[in-house]
Amino acid sequence: MRWRTGPVDTSTFNRALAIVRASRVTQQCQQDMTAHRGRKRSYTYEALFTVLQIAALEGFGELLLSDAAQVVVRLTPAQREVLGIERLWSYALIEQAVTELSTAMKERIDEGTGEVTDARLGMGLAEFMTSLASDFIPPQIAQTDAQAVDSTDYEAHARRRSWKHLMKADIPEDSLPELDALEGDAPKNEPGWPLQGADGRHQHTVDPDARDGYRAGKNRNRKGVFCGWDLHLSVDVPEVGGQARPGLIRGASLFPAGTYKAEGGLALIDAMIAADRKPTTVLVDRGYTYLDTEQWAREVWSRGVEQVLDLHKNQRTRRPGPIPGTVFVDGGLYKDTLPADLRTLGGYALGMSAEAKALLAEQYDRRKYHAFTPMGAPNYERGTQRYRDPVLSGTMRCANHSKSMRLDPSRYPTTQCVRGTSCSCGTTVTLGPDDLLNLRQRLLYGTTKWKASYGRRSAVESTNACVKTHHARLMRHSTRVRGTERNGILLSFILAAVNASLLMTRYGYDVGTPPQIADDALIEPLPQARPTKALHRQRKFTRPRRAQAPPGSERTGPTTTPWVTVKRTAKSPGKRSVQTK
Repeated sequence: MRWRTGPVDTSTFNRALAIVRASRVTQQCQQDMTAHRGRKRSYTYEALFTVLQIAALEGFGELLLSDAAQVVVRLTPAQREVLGIERLWSYALIEQAVTELSTAMKERIDEGTGEVTDARLGMGLAEFMTSLASDFIPPQIAQTDAQAVDSTDYEAHARRRSWKHLMKADIPEDSLPELDALEGDAPKNEPGWPLQGADGRHQHTVDPDARDGYRAGKNRNRKGVFCGWDLHLSVDVPEVGGQARPGLIRGASLFPAGTYKAEGGLALIDAMIAADRKPTTVLVDRGYTYLDTEQWAREVWSRGVEQVLDLHKNQRTRRPGPIPGTVFVDGGLYKDTLPADLRTLGGYALGMSAEAKALLAEQYDRRKYHAFTPMGAPNYERGTQRYRDPVLSGTMRCANHSKSMRLDPSRYPTTQCVRGTSCSCGTTVTLGPDDLLNLRQRLLYGTTKWKASYGRRSAVESTNACVKTHHARLMRHSTRVRGTERNGILLSFILAAVNASLLMTRYGYDVGTPPQIADDALIEPLPQARPTKALHRQRKFTRPRRAQAPPGSERTGPTTTPWVTVKRTAKSPGKRSVQTK
């Protein structure tokens, strides 16, 4: 943020104050961090958080402690009176306050006795980030039951001093496989580097918590390794078949890069549960679901949350079913009547055309006639789900079940069962936590319904773009502190600023001067400026091929192109008329 000289704008002050006062973390910090002995603290956490929030609102994705110190100087006398600031704050005071708060989030260990003392603050970093970033969203904008969860990279401010390998991060071996995008040896390490971190992983910077991790290629940059943190976000998604809605951030967590994605995702879900905003369904990518059952799927299931997931090619396999006559295919349970050509369908590849995706979805839809369907609600405590046979659910015909024989034989398949002989049709089966819980989902993988539901996960990608481009410029050096907790504290205010900007631009809701709305009313998103789809989504795109001239042919045509003057007519200012000189 460029240094400002004028007073803090009234609207900015009101927005920052409203964000801080609506957050439950403000009162929690004031209660837990207030000492009962000694001299009284010279500031309140409401004042501290408001100053930091003002700096975040003005910084557009950058929050430096020096900017926060400058904000105190720029506050008007009336604003200082509201915050209870009697004298100017030094940079050291703000730095010490953030450091003290970050220390209070961690357990303390007595090196002499080994005694472990609980954290001073009654909430962890994920709860702090979730509360500060989203508590001020009005209840008239209800959180969606389904949430899209994803992580984005945040690079450490400290300079890298060593490499383990140019394109191989120090991550667990059973994480999602990543192909090397570049070849070559790592640059020469500085003497004494890398260090061994407290977690046993390599430390490549002076920041004790920053670690190596992969980040996807974007903005014409290839994928590669970065040193920093994974910022996990949970955002709203539209209803299936409903209108698009802004991806407001409802939960956040920060973990060193390369850590199991499950740790950050579960911490985020726990923080939302603590805030009484538990989602019923999460839409997640393979970075979370590729992990084994005990690390992610069982933990999510035990929290009463279902998931919609994509499958890695290694997960799209066939396995024997729990009872005779059944088979697992791509995480779904089917009767062994499933045709062979429907057992090895391909996945949705990057760059597939809409027509190709629709044709593939039709092939997956043919599987549903042979599939077992969920019966009733799952037992989250035991990790079980009851399923009904396709004959019982009315998608298959069997000679031993007269009701099923009334189905149209041209549409519904018929089993090979002989009337009067015993068969396993029309039964139910209960699947437990050991029956591919990490691959199971309510909607069959690849089908049109699954595709429509999982496609909503793109909302979190849009929010990542809002955080890094459209409503903020979160990038390296956006914060210049060390440690996971200190960076997470400052990132919380940046995420709150992004949410405030989304509320303003997409809902017309100013958190600083909220309109008078009934509690039972709903605030709908504003109409989009361009409700129609982009041109490239309406027309088929074909890249033109360059025609090469035959060898030795002479060049034809003019060697130069005459310039033309482009003018706007007075009658039609929106159109152009071209006149050559």
